[in-house]
Amino acid sequence: MPKHELNTLLELKQNPSLSQRSLSHRLNISLGLTNSILQNLIHRGWIKAQKMTGRKILYLITPEGMANVSRLMYNRFQETLHYYHYTRDLLTAYLMKLYQQGVKTINIYGTGQLAEITYYAGIGTPIKLNTIISDDPSPSKKKFLGHEVLTLSDFIEKYSQQLSEKSQKELVIISTVNPGKLQQKIKKHKNIQKNIKIIDIENILKNL
Repeated sequence: MPKHELNTLLELKQNPSLSQRSLSHRLNISLGLTNSILQNLIHRGWIKAQKMTGRKILYLITPEGMANVSRLMYNRFQETLHYYHYTRDLLTAYLMKLYQQGVKTINIYGTGQLAEITYYAGIGTPIKLNTIISDDPSPSKKKFLGHEVLTLSDFIEKYSQQLSEKSQKELVIISTVNPGKLQQKIKKHKNIQKNIKIIDIENILKNL
């Protein structure tokens, strides 16, 4: 509930004239839950409902509500920071295990938060980053954390010769997003499929 409360307060801070239906769409929650959250916030004195003409209602955040916005935002920041450090430490230990098993370089698939954590986890190990891969990097994603971003097609084209060599060790791709989609795309390249190992990092984290 605190997550929904904070998101509700932030939305109302930007637009106090939002209807309950519009608010539920923005928060991606049911209309019933939206109504329950609003009634709860009114009861606690965090917002007040001011009736306008017709059926229009303004939901105004009170000073007490604003104080709790700051508190909830700080709590969210602390939770995010804890998640970041905790996940990074888990991934560092996992990547060290991979290195001890003979993996010297990795490729990261994705450019989101988990990809960023994986990248920084790798810095704490002897493993080297080879390439950042994305489905269709936009101009703003041509670089990620200072590294060039390749589409999967460009990645396969660039390394297909290496992958076809019998002496070449398999390339490891750490998938941080849509591992199933990545598997399907790799399967289309049957000549190199056996030389690529895909690691679903979200699944690994669930089992660590």
